[in-house]
Amino acid sequence: MSGEPTSRTVLLVNARDPEELRVVRVEDGELTDLRWSPRGRTSQVGDLYLGRVARVESGLDAAFVDIGTGRAGFLHVGHVHPALADAEASPGAALARPAPRGAAPVLGLGAVGEGAAGAPEEGAGAGRPTDSDASEAEAPPAAAAATDAAPPRRPRIEDVLRPGQRVVVQVLRDAQRAKGATLTTFLSLPGHGLVLVPALGRVALSRKLQDPEERDRLRALLEGLDRGGLGVIARTRAADLTDRRLRREWTRLVRRWERVVAAAEHRAEPGLLLAEEAPAVRAVRELSRGVERVVVDDAETLQRLRESLREAEEEGDGEDGRGLRLEAHTGARPLFEAFAVEDQWQRCFRSRVPLPGGGSLVIQETEALVAIDVNSGAPGATATLEETAFATNLAAAGEVARQVRLRDLGGIVVVDFIDMKEAEHRREVERTLREGLARDRSPLKVGRLGAFGLMTFTRRRLGTGLPRSLELTCPRCGGTGHLPAHRAGALRALRKLRAEPAARSFRVRAHPGVVAWLRGAAAEALAAVEAAGAAVELVEAPELAPGEPVVAADLLAPEGPAR
Repeated sequence: MSGEPTSRTVLLVNARDPEELRVVRVEDGELTDLRWSPRGRTSQVGDLYLGRVARVESGLDAAFVDIGTGRAGFLHVGHVHPALADAEASPGAALARPAPRGAAPVLGLGAVGEGAAGAPEEGAGAGRPTDSDASEAEAPPAAAAATDAAPPRRPRIEDVLRPGQRVVVQVLRDAQRAKGATLTTFLSLPGHGLVLVPALGRVALSRKLQDPEERDRLRALLEGLDRGGLGVIARTRAADLTDRRLRREWTRLVRRWERVVAAAEHRAEPGLLLAEEAPAVRAVRELSRGVERVVVDDAETLQRLRESLREAEEEGDGEDGRGLRLEAHTGARPLFEAFAVEDQWQRCFRSRVPLPGGGSLVIQETEALVAIDVNSGAPGATATLEETAFATNLAAAGEVARQVRLRDLGGIVVVDFIDMKEAEHRREVERTLREGLARDRSPLKVGRLGAFGLMTFTRRRLGTGLPRSLELTCPRCGGTGHLPAHRAGALRALRKLRAEPAARSFRVRAHPGVVAWLRGAAAEALAAVEAAGAAVELVEAPELAPGEPVVAADLLAPEGPAR
């Protein structure tokens, strides 16, 4: 059937276009999360490979691993399982040994993202197989006592890896430009409700599972499983699943892990052991919590989703009636337009975001940080300056959290709110922003709103946001968003002409607007150059930026006619 807009939460899967896949989560008509994936360039994030250590670099505390893709991946010592130092251990079996606390960046980081207890180290990955709201379970008394002890000293890379060694790795980040993929040996296999983390060696629960009774149910269930020493994390979505479904999912995950181990034992050359699920399946898995409907505009993708959900028992067995309802969109209007979210998608590419009441956000990304400026709208007839600032900041706080999530902004984010005098107003704006950021799946560290209206937080990119790879730096402005005025370009040309007093002729190539300015407002200055005995030829070059005129001087040319 063709989906019609409703006020309920819905997932829209736009897979009809052959160029790209777009999946968005819509709540009460507002786009709240998205996933994007190009066709023909599949991400490797989450894939498991059998690799061979190509070389060990002591100076980098890392190794380069051949995974059979033509470009060696980067494996830092912080992502190397200590058991790999055992030369007798097989590649797969070694990684199933429980790693000591403190010996890894954060156990299960490849599966749990930011939610794990403790701060991840530099370079810790957060790939697409992550469940960012998952965390390690509270340590039992014995483990807690061990945690108080000094963490084990990290070994040197040459102590755990040797050139030619075979090792099973998982991709945390795709290869970029000249850099190979970022790898880890702390593997994770995600499901709908559970994540199998071999090196964790125990039961863990999502930090976002707040209900004590539900936590007790899941802990008792998982501790009663025949885990064989493997670790397991209950995701937030596990609260929606029955014991029976979770047991079946665990069985599937264990079988998948056993296939990986078997393939690693029998494979001779580096190569793929297990590929992550298709982008559409992965996106629905990550965004479907609390969703009632999934509307898909492509028959093949719809069938693939049905098969995946049927395997995971997310629909159709009548056990608890909480399964997803998959629907086909067959209307003539494009899916995103039918649900009035196409404009919202396009606004995510703009630097200025409108706010209710006439205010706006201006978002600027740099290499080091993201600056978000809050601009006020027109004050109401009876509103004071303080009331206007508070209302605008309150609306901006929620929108900042949404835009950061949609655009997958990362690094240091600085929000410049409008100054407010009332301390209670500042606390309310800060609380609103924190509540909005709490919905984010990415690791976050949030500061306080200061007296100058600045609030800073850090966020790790998940790599699931807008298609930055389809954007190019503007050749005219160099990415600044501003073009020099024609007058500025003309003055630069005149300075270059005056810098070569011995030249007999000049050829000036410049933007048509700059040429017009030279022939008009700067005609007298140009005549002065010619009066000194030089000929000047002006050539219009539309491809040049206004601020980049090209002046060629011929010191030996004979005298010739001016222009």
